[in-house]
Amino acid sequence: MDYLKKVLLDVFDLNADRASMEEISERIESGALLKGTNMAILILAMFIASIGLNMNSTAVIIGAMLISPLMGVIMAIGYGIATYDTAYVRKSFLKLLFQVGFCILTSTIYFYISPISTASLELLARTEPTIWDVLIALFGGLAGIIGITRKEKSNVIPGVAIATALMPPLCTAGYGIATHSLKFFSGALYLFCINGVFICLSTFIVLKFIKVPAKQYVSIQVLRRQKFYLAIIGIITIIPSVYTAYQSVRDNVEKAQATSYINEYFNYDDRQVVAYHIREDSKTFEVVLIGKTLEETQIDKLKKDLLNYSQLKDLNLKIIQNVYDEGYSKQDIEKLINSSIQQRDGVLNVANKDSDLMKYQNLSVQYYPAYQRITDNQAILKAFNTKGKILFPQIDKIEGGTINNINEKGEINALKFMVIVYVKEQLSSQDVIKLKSWMESEANMPVILNVQISSDNEDNIISGNGISW
Repeated sequence: MDYLKKVLLDVFDLNADRASMEEISERIESGALLKGTNMAILILAMFIASIGLNMNSTAVIIGAMLISPLMGVIMAIGYGIATYDTAYVRKSFLKLLFQVGFCILTSTIYFYISPISTASLELLARTEPTIWDVLIALFGGLAGIIGITRKEKSNVIPGVAIATALMPPLCTAGYGIATHSLKFFSGALYLFCINGVFICLSTFIVLKFIKVPAKQYVSIQVLRRQKFYLAIIGIITIIPSVYTAYQSVRDNVEKAQATSYINEYFNYDDRQVVAYHIREDSKTFEVVLIGKTLEETQIDKLKKDLLNYSQLKDLNLKIIQNVYDEGYSKQDIEKLINSSIQQRDGVLNVANKDSDLMKYQNLSVQYYPAYQRITDNQAILKAFNTKGKILFPQIDKIEGGTINNINEKGEINALKFMVIVYVKEQLSSQDVIKLKSWMESEANMPVILNVQISSDNEDNIISGNGISW
């Protein structure tokens, strides 16, 4: 046992190739400078990262992370805590606040003037940090400070800069301010806090392990108080990430069970599932089905089968089938008129009743086509908004109506259906083609489609160029 302990200590001995304490101190202090080269590189890295996030370019974002000097000042805070240099900690913390504020301001200005306001996948990836981001920051910080304290410089620091990703969250926070999105701002700022806190803590741990000398004498009470405060900061930082990690795991399990349920119980020869979606706000599992209409007994059985899945049993199954909600027919309107006339028997005499009946029946013949066009439009738009949002979650709302033509007899005929689709984020060309094809099959007529990007914050505000198909 003693031999194994000795071997492990030799293998993981951080003092074997450690640089001198003076060299370690000089490296950390030079990395925390807030002037000259560091400041110029920070500005350039901020613009590079903002452009990379805006254009959804991973390679550009990695380049910005490699040249960013933000990690230096965070490690300087950890160094000051490890050496009990309160003045140095305060000075480094103020530097960090200035850099963070400057970076967020720069990215806010960029995203405010950028013509591309759609949130890219790279931006979205910085809005929901989890416990895994905590582990990445912790292990990355440990690797980073170990690399800095070595005699020979290695490629550890560039790798740590990429792994911990300090610059992109600040750019995303700036995007949140520019687009007035609290989700982007708060989520990204929390991710930066996770990275900053755990890089700082890992720096403190390694420096204490290699016994970096204190700047001044510290009592036992101060040491205990310091450890307590550091532990509290770490725990407070971790708690929200644990919750988001739980949500992430639950969502993944929920999606896997939904896919399994669809494959198991919706395997029909005469029907096909077009799309399915879980709406958390209404606790509804929506399934879009085309083909032969399901009977109520079949739907009831499907609802019972849903109870077999732990993550789906509390959801309300809603099956959207390929039918329109029917309006009133011409005969229905005539029946309503007859019923209304009969209720007036006590007021009108028989002669008046017959003439009124004929008059209203003639009016029903005259105005029913207009009524039918309105109800058809409503039914089609209702189908578009209900089913379209499930098939294409990017859709915010759909507006439209028929384009009519008057023939030689004076009859009005519906030729095409004009549609304006407002989307939360840009649709690909393939998705637009699929959407247009689906709409034409639903409306049973040609569709003129115009896609617009809608604003997240103000009604009736449209951004971006419309795409007509």
